[in-house]
Amino acid sequence: MLTSLFVMGVLGHDIWRAGVRCSAATKTAPERKTRRAPSREPRYRVILHNDDWTPMDHVVGALMKVIPRLSLRRAVSIMLEAHTRGQAVVIRCHKELAELYREGLKAEGLISTIEPDG
Repeated sequence: MLTSLFVMGVLGHDIWRAGVRCSAATKTAPERKTRRAPSREPRYRVILHNDDWTPMDHVVGALMKVIPRLSLRRAVSIMLEAHTRGQAVVIRCHKELAELYREGLKAEGLISTIEPDG
């Protein structure tokens, strides 16, 4: 009895519900287009500091692990800048994400800080 009240089957692109055919291709157009507003939160820099005991390959791996969108080339560049100049800007982002990255780098044994960008 329940199956006679609610029958659902997919045949091609049509869906059958309670004996009524509904086209799956039917879509409602949005009334207006929406745009994503740029973030107005202040940006922060995540700064990696040089140390004399962490192996360079560990630094590169940790950077790529903690900040997933970093490429190998960019991670090596950041590591070398921190090694030669004492510090390097890893990424610029909003405060909450910067704090997350700082904590992730700390968990990997790296020294990093955040500061306002500007």
